[in-house]
Amino acid sequence: MTPAPVAALALAALLALAGCGAGDGDGAKHTSGEEAFTDVSREPRLTRTARRAAPRWERVTRLHGTAPATRAISISADAIQWRARWRCESGRLALAVQPRPRSEAERSGGRCPGAGEASWVQTGDQRLRVDARGSWIVVVEQQVDTPLREPPLAGMRAAGARVLARGSFYPVERQGRGRALLYRLGDGRTALRLQDFRTSSNTDLYVWLSEASRPRTTNETVRARRVGRLIALKSTIGGQNYVLPAKLDARRIRSIVIWCAPIQIVYTAASLKR
Repeated sequence: MTPAPVAALALAALLALAGCGAGDGDGAKHTSGEEAFTDVSREPRLTRTARRAAPRWERVTRLHGTAPATRAISISADAIQWRARWRCESGRLALAVQPRPRSEAERSGGRCPGAGEASWVQTGDQRLRVDARGSWIVVVEQQVDTPLREPPLAGMRAAGARVLARGSFYPVERQGRGRALLYRLGDGRTALRLQDFRTSSNTDLYVWLSEASRPRTTNETVRARRVGRLIALKSTIGGQNYVLPAKLDARRIRSIVIWCAPIQIVYTAASLKR
């Protein structure tokens, strides 16, 4: 085989491993007619593989104005990086950071009307300078891989709230643990809480509300009906809340599934008991 086809095949193999099915190091492969990553026993224990959550973006602050301004911001020491996403109406917009970044461009920006993004890696207290002559908005976000620690919603503890169903997560194609609690809030809305939750660290994961009573494989999940749309998983570790759509029929939800959309496998699931 000539070098060019060999290189093409190597690139194709790398692309095939992209997405939330790769990177856990269990060496499993998805072949025709088989469940993907079925041998959960081959995966290292969660205590060794998932000490850090999958990286996620959290909002730090939202800035706006109609003239040049300098604003103080604080980036967590645990942040991997941070970014400023901007939008402006007229002229030009320029961003500058102090203290001067050591490894990134000091200034960034572009023409208006327009939008853009700039990122930096230094943490701690910063001063962000926005030079613009028209209306502008800058959203500052930081990327972290620490566990998410959302407390239960106030509505979950308010008068009239009650737990409709609950269950514990178990392994499917990946490891998982923690509890799922389905609430009826006092105002009639339905909310889901994942408590002490943990699954293998990866991106592109979603919450799938399923009619399957206790799915044990990806095929069982796919064959059952899904209740509503997929919901982006906030974090692979930690407590988190999801307020569900108002018209969703909570009686149809029999299990909570964590779904990897790119390669279509179930990571973990929790069967709900009422």
